[in-house]
Amino acid sequence: MEKLEYICDKLGDGKRAFISFDSKENFYLTGFSSTFSIVLVKGNGRALLITDGRYIERAKKEVKNFKVVEWKGWEEFNSLLKREVEEGVVDPSRVKISILRKLEIPVLEEEGFLRELRSVKTLEEISLITRAVQIAELSLKSVLHLLKPGITELEFRRELISAFFKFGGEGEAFPTIVASGEGSTVPHWETGRKEIKDGDIVIIDFGTVYKGYVSDITRTFLIGNVPKELREIYETVKEAQEVGIRELKSGVSCKDVDLKVRKFLNEKGLGEYFVHSLGHGIGVEVHEFPILSRKSNEVLKEGNVVTVEPGVYIPGLGGVRIEDDCLVTEEGAFVISDLEK
Repeated sequence: MEKLEYICDKLGDGKRAFISFDSKENFYLTGFSSTFSIVLVKGNGRALLITDGRYIERAKKEVKNFKVVEWKGWEEFNSLLKREVEEGVVDPSRVKISILRKLEIPVLEEEGFLRELRSVKTLEEISLITRAVQIAELSLKSVLHLLKPGITELEFRRELISAFFKFGGEGEAFPTIVASGEGSTVPHWETGRKEIKDGDIVIIDFGTVYKGYVSDITRTFLIGNVPKELREIYETVKEAQEVGIRELKSGVSCKDVDLKVRKFLNEKGLGEYFVHSLGHGIGVEVHEFPILSRKSNEVLKEGNVVTVEPGVYIPGLGGVRIEDDCLVTEEGAFVISDLEK
């Protein structure tokens, strides 16, 4: 009920209503997953989940605290809005303009309406993320013996996905990255038919889903006779991650955490090769708030679950990234993922 209370407090007026057309946000609020849903929450606490005939019976059985209504088209939906709502509130970053144009009531756009609520995880959410992490780690461990010269990136990805299901996951949280050799210098490499060779460095960025919640982990592997310079860079990136994790604590600026790691890498002569932000929140989506970035104005709060993923990518040599999922507390960080580095 705290989610509905949060929305009602933000709305204030009982005649105002938060309207969401976003499947991930609607799953977050209701626990119900579908390809089509609308959530409407009024300031007086009245809450509706609207879905179509494909899902209506299941929704009625599964959803609590929301009245389930069957979708009958835009005319009926607008009639409902006109009867019950004086002003709608939507998050413009999570709805198409074409949908907004169909609404026949005054609409206030408030970007990130649920952002603060979603960024602080409940104990149940932390438990689900932890299980998603555990499944991902078990899965990788079970197939690591296959990571050797001769296997292709796609073949290894296929084996890892299969392991996700074997250990109780719900598939990939995002397209798994298996980046070998020169591909390791591209942070979001597209896994392909490239064959892994002796001397390659291989970045594996992976995660699974458990009851709608995700994990996001990265490990870098040195295959065979890898140049000494890359081995040294690996150790430096590992140290950089430790610097970032030590900085995590409620009340600390996200910007400061990122800058501390960037300063460390600059001192090692590698700062120019760290080309992305340090990390991000995870939950029902793989990229949530807060963002650990030098551009961020956010402050960490107890209950945030964030990734810490410094990376160094040197064209012509190779790349290294190490990523773990961390729970922010008042005392510091609890690292949820503990896969060997």
